[in-house]
Amino acid sequence: MHQGPGFVGPTILPPFPPPPNPVPATMPPAARLAPTAGALDSHEARLAGLRLVGPHGLTTKAYALRFQMSYAQARYFVLNDGVVGRRGPQPFFTPEEEAVLAKFLVINATIGRGLSVDALCRVCSLYLSELSAERQVAARKLFNGSFTPGRSWVRGFLGRHPELKKYRVGNLEEGRGRNSRPDVVASWYAILTLMYREYNIVSPRQVRNMDETYIHARTWALTGRSEIIGGVGMTKPEVILPPFASGAGACTAAFCVSAAGVVAPHFIVVDGRVAGHGTVALTYQDGRKEYEALAAYLNEGAVVWRRSPPGFDIALDVWAEVFAQFACSYFPEEAKIFSIDGAKVHLSSAGLLTLLRANVHVVEEPSQMSHTLQALDNKSAFGRYKPELRSRLREIALECRDGGHPFNAPDLMRCIAGAESDALTADALKMAFRRVGMWPLDPTVVSLETLSKGTDAPVTGINLELLTKRLIPAVRKDMSCPRIVNGTLSTAGRGTVLTAPKILGALEREVASKKAAKTVKAAGTRAREAKAQGKKLKAAEAARAKRAKAQAAEAAKRTKLQIEQEAKRREAWSQLALEAAREGGCRLRAAGMIGPSAAKIRHRAVAARARGASAMLPMPLQDRWRLVVDQAAQVGGRRPQ
Repeated sequence: MHQGPGFVGPTILPPFPPPPNPVPATMPPAARLAPTAGALDSHEARLAGLRLVGPHGLTTKAYALRFQMSYAQARYFVLNDGVVGRRGPQPFFTPEEEAVLAKFLVINATIGRGLSVDALCRVCSLYLSELSAERQVAARKLFNGSFTPGRSWVRGFLGRHPELKKYRVGNLEEGRGRNSRPDVVASWYAILTLMYREYNIVSPRQVRNMDETYIHARTWALTGRSEIIGGVGMTKPEVILPPFASGAGACTAAFCVSAAGVVAPHFIVVDGRVAGHGTVALTYQDGRKEYEALAAYLNEGAVVWRRSPPGFDIALDVWAEVFAQFACSYFPEEAKIFSIDGAKVHLSSAGLLTLLRANVHVVEEPSQMSHTLQALDNKSAFGRYKPELRSRLREIALECRDGGHPFNAPDLMRCIAGAESDALTADALKMAFRRVGMWPLDPTVVSLETLSKGTDAPVTGINLELLTKRLIPAVRKDMSCPRIVNGTLSTAGRGTVLTAPKILGALEREVASKKAAKTVKAAGTRAREAKAQGKKLKAAEAARAKRAKAQAAEAAKRTKLQIEQEAKRREAWSQLALEAAREGGCRLRAAGMIGPSAAKIRHRAVAARARGASAMLPMPLQDRWRLVVDQAAQVGGRRPQ
């Protein structure tokens, strides 16, 4: 598309994606066609082509192909009669500033300090806070009232700088471990060489490996392969599974095997609310109920531990005690080498000390390498055990369905024991240790193809046996030195002897620091709870005081109202008594029981004497007043309505 002479910025017209390039990307630069005036992608040509779009003409898709546009662009162009969308906002930063920012990103990514999108926005915000007031006002106007650009600005910035690209990365230790696999593998065999020499490892029964696997009974029964026989034409053969009891839904099984083909007592962690040994209640037809240990379904000395959830993080200390007893009863005078993977659940100082007292020396494999260096992860061990377990789970689940009872914990134990007996045979375990080169010790069993998986470049020309011998002096110093990353022991790119004094000290310090942090956190929680409780008490006290104040105000209001009502009653009573006296006087006068006032009587007496007539004597004053008071009392005794 053509641009105006004063236009600076991106050439993409939002909201359309960039139009497809008519020339393939693989064409050499010299062979690409330069745009000419009047080409099909010009605005004038597209406007002229609008006449061809219609029910009997070009479709929108054909119009897009003819004028080198995307379908969305062509549809928007046709629906709006050739009106293109407005151009996006101009870049805020100058080209020089963006060039410096791009160089800054490249350098930081090169030295392992790459910036994420949010970190890039924070850097831009910090830079904008140091600019002039005019540019800060413009930045606030553009970035929604703040100095921090949004993700849309980042997308535009990356679009203007094709030399930049987003990457998904891991941490530095994992990256180095992946890209230095020959050194990692050779250092592992160097550690084993040193430990075999130091602890006089001369028999395969002294070399052991432990790994745990999570078993989800229902899922594994569903995925277990089996065949049924049915009529021709079935499109979707299905089977019905029985209900699974809560204790048989899932478990974690830990297996410890030796290079001589001996399997240590099983250790199974099943789901249960109360921690302890796993038992099951058996109810017979006569109503009797007996409790039976789930370990009775496994090999001799097995332990079934119950906890919720059925993980291995807290149960490691229990397993260490069980295996230490087994190790002390099985050639106790011999030292034993015990290899485990780099899972964080294995970093328990209490469990490691228990194993060390039983003359068991634990070495942890490099992280992300267990599929290459661990015997139980080999196809001769778990590669045989897991398919066998799936098949047995499916078979016993169908037996439970046919018997009309649910799949319970004893059935799960029978599956685990049967699969272990059939898959983890002595010959299979010996082959598993031979395949990973642990016994006999042989670094050359790891092929170059295995070393090249996941690396940036293929591994060629590496002699692992010679490299192992050369790394022994360096590994002797490094295998017992702890490396703490993010507050935990790191095994990225290196094996570690967990029972070494320095490692145990570091683990104990880590546990102590975690306990101290937990204590501080608990104290903070208690302080917050006490503070919240104090606030609640203060709020309750304030509420009580407020209620008492309101009640006092209400009582005062009622008292004042009563006083006002009493005053009004008295005033009304006085007025009522006065009116009653008047009314009584009027009634007495009407009845002729009282006469007029004394002055009027005197006037009448004078008038009567003047006329020569005799005057009647009136009722005495005291009698008349007594009648008036009695009448007023009778009238005033009735309360006003």
